[in-house]
Amino acid sequence: MEQFVIRPADEAAGEAIHAGLRAYNRQFVPDTADLSLVVTDQEGRIIGGCDAFRMGELAMLDVLWVAEDHRDAGLGACILEQLEENAARQGAKRLELNTFGFQAPRFYEKMGYRRFGAVEQGTGSYGHYFYVKEL
Repeated sequence: MEQFVIRPADEAAGEAIHAGLRAYNRQFVPDTADLSLVVTDQEGRIIGGCDAFRMGELAMLDVLWVAEDHRDAGLGACILEQLEENAARQGAKRLELNTFGFQAPRFYEKMGYRRFGAVEQGTGSYGHYFYVKEL
């Protein structure tokens, strides 16, 4: 039996894991692209952004984040709208995402996303919700 070590991944290992999965996926869906976005302020500080990708006609949003001191000013909506535009321009027909009850389910519903699944007690007493929007 082959010997191996399992340990917590650091940032570089996480990137290698994602790169390995992307390479595997391209065997089945070669039309892929990174759709991630970053927002910086005038001093160059990162104040928001998203981690997202496209596989053929499907775009997937993994993370959308806005710094606490920039929330409730429409920045999240701007990021999401830009992501949707970029995804649609590249041929995506829909965008899927997931969020927890303490995060932003009402925000995504306001932005036109339809909930298609839920785990009502995803973590603690918070639900885990799955959304899709046709682009």
